[in-house]
Amino acid sequence: MTASRPSRAPSALALLAFGLAAAGCATPAATPVAPLVEREVRFSPRVPDVADRTAAELAAAALAGDPRETAFALRRLQAIDSVLVASEEPATGLAPVSHDLVNATLDGGRAYRSATLELLERDDIDPVTHERLSQAALDDPLVFADARIRDARMLEFGRAFNALAEPIGKSLLTLTLAPYRLARSVMEYSVALWQQDALPLQRRQALVHWKEFIERYPDAPEVSELQPKVEAAEAQFRVTQRDQALRVADRALAKGDVRTALVFSDRALRIMPEDPASLERRDEAAAGLLALRANQQRSLEAVPASAGAAPADARPLVIALLLPAGPIEAKAGALLERAPDGPLADEAAYALAIAHGEAGQEDYMWDELEELSGEDPSQSNMARHAAALAHDPKHNPWAAFRAARWRDRRNRALWVLVGPFYSGVRDRRLPEPLEWVFEAPSIVQSMMSAPLRLLELPWLGAMPSTLAVAAAARVYLARTPDGVHAAVVRDWLVDYEGERNNWIGALSVAQTAPDADLAELDRLRKLAGAQALDASSHEQNRAMRIGMLRMIIERFDGTPAATLAEQRLRDEIEVASAQRIRISRGFLLENPRVAGPRGLALAPGLLDGNPGNGELHPEGVVLLGGRELEICMIADAGDEDAAPHRQRQSISAAHLARLVSEVEEVDLHNSMVDSDDDFAPNAQRDVFFERARLGLADDVDTRATASSQYAYVGMRERYGVVRGRESILPFELVLSGSLTDVSLGAMPRMKAPRETPDAILYK
Repeated sequence: MTASRPSRAPSALALLAFGLAAAGCATPAATPVAPLVEREVRFSPRVPDVADRTAAELAAAALAGDPRETAFALRRLQAIDSVLVASEEPATGLAPVSHDLVNATLDGGRAYRSATLELLERDDIDPVTHERLSQAALDDPLVFADARIRDARMLEFGRAFNALAEPIGKSLLTLTLAPYRLARSVMEYSVALWQQDALPLQRRQALVHWKEFIERYPDAPEVSELQPKVEAAEAQFRVTQRDQALRVADRALAKGDVRTALVFSDRALRIMPEDPASLERRDEAAAGLLALRANQQRSLEAVPASAGAAPADARPLVIALLLPAGPIEAKAGALLERAPDGPLADEAAYALAIAHGEAGQEDYMWDELEELSGEDPSQSNMARHAAALAHDPKHNPWAAFRAARWRDRRNRALWVLVGPFYSGVRDRRLPEPLEWVFEAPSIVQSMMSAPLRLLELPWLGAMPSTLAVAAAARVYLARTPDGVHAAVVRDWLVDYEGERNNWIGALSVAQTAPDADLAELDRLRKLAGAQALDASSHEQNRAMRIGMLRMIIERFDGTPAATLAEQRLRDEIEVASAQRIRISRGFLLENPRVAGPRGLALAPGLLDGNPGNGELHPEGVVLLGGRELEICMIADAGDEDAAPHRQRQSISAAHLARLVSEVEEVDLHNSMVDSDDDFAPNAQRDVFFERARLGLADDVDTRATASSQYAYVGMRERYGVVRGRESILPFELVLSGSLTDVSLGAMPRMKAPRETPDAILYK
């Protein structure tokens, strides 16, 4: 026994040492002892060399308009770069920029663009300067016009190509249907070609660029060639404007809106005077407007009453109508009983219906008014008044609710039966019977998939017609919250809001019920609180977010959402700051200039990947306003997904000015080199940066409207490992299949050119 003890002790010590070593290998992240940000970063002034002095001489000569000295300085810069390259040293990079400065002094309208195109052929231009010069070379009206003409031709060719390729590609399994599909596709293409504008969108843009070129360079040799094109395009543009105005006039005439039809038909006449189609629409609209005004004038006329038209026994009903609490029902009933077919029987019936409505007999009133509205207006004095009340959704919301719900149910049934054709056929600006005939084959094909849509019906959700039902329900509850049908309408509206997860709206409706279920209200309060809490987490404005959290605590007290809102409100108050401009760790890793001495001057250990000496959290560094920074580090647990350990540190005004300048310069540089890394505008951020550069950061603007929530995020964080890229090819391979017509195919499809950002101005 005693001989075995010495052998066990080393084993125990070895296990203990191994455990300590293993624990050491899993050491969590630590907070670095050294300062997180270098407080004093000094830079010695740069001594200008011969290249700098030569560049200054070139700039002075260019500004003075001395071409001889400018050319001489440019040759000296090029010679300096040649010597440096021959010595295997990096070039100064000043030659391309100086060459561009010399080009800017050239005379003539397009001389600078030609010189820029020659300069772009050099291979020693840095990417940012190359991108800037490329944009300058493209800033030419003829270049833009040629691009729009090319887009128009590609669009025309693509439509024709797709009209042939799509039906053929869909018929790989059903070749017998290929002739039918091809004929139908060609017919649709022909109709679209016949109905397109005389001057399409892209060609309208080209016309504007042509006119701009002629105005900018009236003496250019291209002007003589462009003038005939401009005149022809302007003639086509007038036809396009005339057609657009007439289309609006035709739609207005179809709806009986003669005023709108007259305005747009008159506009078409101003565009193309003496146009027969415009004259025809204008005359039709003018005749309709004259008839409308004649009817309005006649409705204001008072016809003298004939003798005996107002019997003496109508006087009691008149007095009852004038009294605040007159016996209207008794007097109107007596008048109807004495003269059921008399000259004032409809007035008595109207008064009786209103009395029933004021007495709470809602359905009785609307039935009487509906019956009275069916009388002949030429024989009944009150038929039009009864129709105005009975058929007005604002005055009779219950009837509007029932009608809208019936239309919604009908639309759902039609959707199951015919799919997307439930609301009618596509408007091709053809006669309506011809449009139905044109879509008949597609409707038949859609009906074949009705069983599949029947299975989807429970998850269909709200349709456009459902919105009309909800609007009528809200009007009814607003007018008669204690009405006869209020419970039915309220239950429907609560279910509707719940189906679209608007629990706040559902709670506001359910709370208006006089005998609301308390358990149901409690359930809705919890759901509404969770919805409000989720909305507050997406609010960028700090003041608005704090207000929303306080509202949640007050309105949803006792719910889990209120408890979370209290915690978040405490966190908001504790970390409140004038600004919240975040620079993520990914952005710092991709742009070391910002993290380096001329930017943040972060401690090197924060970005070396070693958690033992402290590591920056993915949230990075936050500019809090003033000269305060918040450095977010990985917490002691070493979990990057956990909340970071935050430490604040002040920097000098000069340090802050260098930092914001470096961040803006790097961000702008990245946007010039990579089109996916755009330079996003933010007014509050820009104001804070400008004040920091001017040394005014200590004068903190604490207004909520001055706070910025901007974040500089790295490209890997934004897009992941691989960014999606758009193919440069003008076509794409499309796989298509359909159960309705049993088709399966693969086809190439030409892509439509992307519209320019200013295309909305030409539509």
